[in-house]
Amino acid sequence: MNSNKNTGKKKPLMPRNDNKPLINQKDKTKSYTLDTLNKITTNEILENTCNLILNIDLDKEVTSDTNTNVKQDGSNQIPELKEESQNSEQSKMSSLSNRYQLNSKNYVQELHKALIKECNYNLLDYTSLNATLDFESLTNVTSRTLKAIQDRKIFSVLGYFPTISLEMNNRGWVEKRDPYRPPTNYSHYLKSAPYMVNWIESPPLLSSINENEAIIERLKSAQSWSILKDKRSDFIFVTRKRLINWSNLSELTSVSQMTRHVFCTKTGLAQCLELYKNSVTNLMFPRCHYIRSEADSDAFIEDYITTALVSTLKIIVKGIEDNKKMFSSNGNIPYNFIDFVKRCISKFLNKHITGNTKIDLWTYNCQKEVWNEFMIHYTKLIIDNNARFDHEYIYELELDVYAKCKYLLENVKNYCPQHYIDGITNTWIIKPSSNCSGHGIMMSRDLHTIKRKIFEAGFSRNNYILQKYIERPLLVYTCKIDLRQWFLVTNMSPVVVWIYKEGYVRFCANSFSMQNMHESIHLSNVRLQMKYRKFRNPQVPDECMWDYRELKDYLRKIGQEYVWDELIFPGMGESIYAVLKAATDTSFYRDKTFQLFGADFLITENFIPYLIEINSIPGLNPSTSIIANLVPMLLSDIVKVTVDYGKNSNADTGLFMKFVPEKWKSAATVKLDSVAVTVNRGNNSIVGKVDRGYNVLKSPVAANVETAPFTTGYHHQWMDSVNKKLANLRLRIDSQKTTDNCGSMYSKHRST
Repeated sequence: MNSNKNTGKKKPLMPRNDNKPLINQKDKTKSYTLDTLNKITTNEILENTCNLILNIDLDKEVTSDTNTNVKQDGSNQIPELKEESQNSEQSKMSSLSNRYQLNSKNYVQELHKALIKECNYNLLDYTSLNATLDFESLTNVTSRTLKAIQDRKIFSVLGYFPTISLEMNNRGWVEKRDPYRPPTNYSHYLKSAPYMVNWIESPPLLSSINENEAIIERLKSAQSWSILKDKRSDFIFVTRKRLINWSNLSELTSVSQMTRHVFCTKTGLAQCLELYKNSVTNLMFPRCHYIRSEADSDAFIEDYITTALVSTLKIIVKGIEDNKKMFSSNGNIPYNFIDFVKRCISKFLNKHITGNTKIDLWTYNCQKEVWNEFMIHYTKLIIDNNARFDHEYIYELELDVYAKCKYLLENVKNYCPQHYIDGITNTWIIKPSSNCSGHGIMMSRDLHTIKRKIFEAGFSRNNYILQKYIERPLLVYTCKIDLRQWFLVTNMSPVVVWIYKEGYVRFCANSFSMQNMHESIHLSNVRLQMKYRKFRNPQVPDECMWDYRELKDYLRKIGQEYVWDELIFPGMGESIYAVLKAATDTSFYRDKTFQLFGADFLITENFIPYLIEINSIPGLNPSTSIIANLVPMLLSDIVKVTVDYGKNSNADTGLFMKFVPEKWKSAATVKLDSVAVTVNRGNNSIVGKVDRGYNVLKSPVAANVETAPFTTGYHHQWMDSVNKKLANLRLRIDSQKTTDNCGSMYSKHRST
C-alpha cells in the first residue's frame, strides 16, 4: 500500500473507477506528483526559467499569516486559491447587468451546489489518483511564483473569500496558501443542510471548473507554497483582526484591517462623537447615554423628562389642531397637569436663554413623587385615546391653552435639536454594548424599567448603551426599513473614504406601530427578521430585503425621485466622513492599511439619514440572494481600489466613489450653509456642492410631513439652505407636471 506523508489520514471522497489519466501529459518522462514536488532542486527549475529570476534572494523570514491558526466552524483557515477564472467568469461578477443571477428561490441551492463541488474537489486525495503536472506547467508555475516575489505580488487571504483570490490571481499576483489548511471546514459543509451556506464568510464562486482542473490548481498551489511558505505576504485580506500576527508583519505589507478604531462599538461610537456633537457638521446620530457615573445617570433622567414634557406639548397642540376633544368635565387627567408642564418648559427655556447653569431643572431624586405622578398622567395621554383633561370645555380656554403650548413648543425646538425624531411616546432603545445582530436589544418608554435594566448592578456594569429611538421612520408599505451602507477607508491621516454606490435595504416584517414593541416591527437585523419571513406583511419582499436599485424605484413611484441623489446618499456619506474625522485622535492608523466597514442608517419620514451604528465585520455572509449578488461585486471593487487605483489614479474603481467634501468647517469659525459635493466621473470621486438639511417634497406619501428645523448639536443650521434647494426641486417637479399636462391636452385637442 502506498502512503503519502503530505496527505496524512485523508481519504479520497470521489474515487475514480477508470484507469484514464487525469491530464494529458506533454512529457511523461518529466512529470511530477506531489511527493516529488518537494524533491525538485531550485537549480533544476531555474535552468528552465527566464533569466529575470536569477537574482532573486529567497527570504527565510516566517510570514505572520502562515503562523496564525485560523478557525471557523472548528477548522484551521488560511488562504485558498480556488481557480484561475476565465474572462467570462470575471466579467460576470463585474457586470451590473448580470449581477442578479441569483434570486430568493434559487440562491441557496445554487450556492450550496457550488460549495459542495468545491468541498469535494478540496477533499480529494488526489495523490492517490497519481495526479501529475508536466514539466512545462511546473516550470511555468515556479517562474510565475518567483517573479511575483520579485514584483512584490504575493498575497494571502485569511478566511473564505474566493472572489479576492480570483481577482488578485487575474492581476498576476500569486497566493500564498498552505494546501493542507483550507479556509473553511469542507467536511462540515458536506454534512450540513443546504441553508448552512448562509453562514460562510462570503459567497462561493459559481464556477464551471471540472475535477481535472481543480486538481491541477491544487498541484500548482502546492508548488507555489513550497517556495512561498517562508516568505512574507505583500497583501493580506482578512476581516477578523485577531487573525493577524502584527509583530511579524512587514511594514510594506498591505493589510485589510486598521489596527485600532473606536467607532465600531456602540459605546465607542457614542463616546467618540460626544465631544464632536457641537461642531458644525452634517452628522445625524440619535443621542446616546453611556452610564458610567452618577452624573451620567442624572443626564439621562433629565433628557428623559425633558423629552416627556416636550412630547406632552406636541400631544396637546396636535390634538387641538385635529379638533380632538381634549377637555371634559369628567376627564381622567387633572387640568393643572397642563400648567405644570408649561412651568417646567418655561424653566427649561429660561436656563438655555440666560445660560444660567445653576438652575436645577428637575431634581428627580428629591421630587420622585411629583415626577412619578407626572409620568402616570403622561402615560395616559400616550396610550389612552379617551384621555381628557378634567375641565369643562370652553372655546376661549382651548384657544388659550393652544396658543401658549404652541408658543412654548416652537421655542423649545431651538434647544431640542432632535425633537422631530422623538415623536411623542418617549421610547428608548437599550443595546448591549457587545452583542450584535439584534440580540439582547430591548425597547422601553418606562423610566423604572429602564433604570432596573441599566442600574440594577450599579455603574460598574457598563454593559448597555441608551439611545433615543427614532419614532418617525420612513415607512415602505407601512413597514420600517434601514440601510446597510458599505464604505472603504484607505487612510486616516488625512481621511480618505470611499462610499459604495450599492447596498441593501432591510425590512421589518410587520407594519410599524409605536404601540406594539415586538421585535418583528422595530428591529430590522437580517438574522432576527429571518424568523418572521413566513408571517410578514404580504407587500414586504420575500427576504425582507431590497437592494438600492429597488428602493430608488420605489422613491420614483411615490414622486420622490430626487431625494436619493440629493439628500439620502450624500447625507450618508457626510455622516460617515464626520465620524472618521471625529475618530482621528482616537484611532491608530498604520500605513498601507485599508478596511471595509458597514454603516447602518435609518431614514426618517422626511428623508434624513440617521447613522445608527458602524460594523467592522460588515456581514458579507450570503444570507439572502441580494447579499449573494452584491458581495462578489463589492469584493471585486475593493481590489480595484486597493490594488489598481494605488498604481493608477485613473483606474476603474467600480462602484466605489471617493467622498471628498470641499470644506471641513469648525463650529467656531463659520456658519455651514452647504457642503460641497460634485461627481467627477474620471476618478469616481464625489467633489462639488450639495446644500444640506431636509424638508419634504410634495408627494402622496409625504405631503403633510413636518419640517425639522434642527439648529443645534449635530444638526446645526441646515434648514435655510436646504429649504431653498427643496423649493427648487419642487418647482422642477411642478414644472414637469405642467409640461406633461399641456402636452397631453394638446394631443387630445389635435385628436378631436
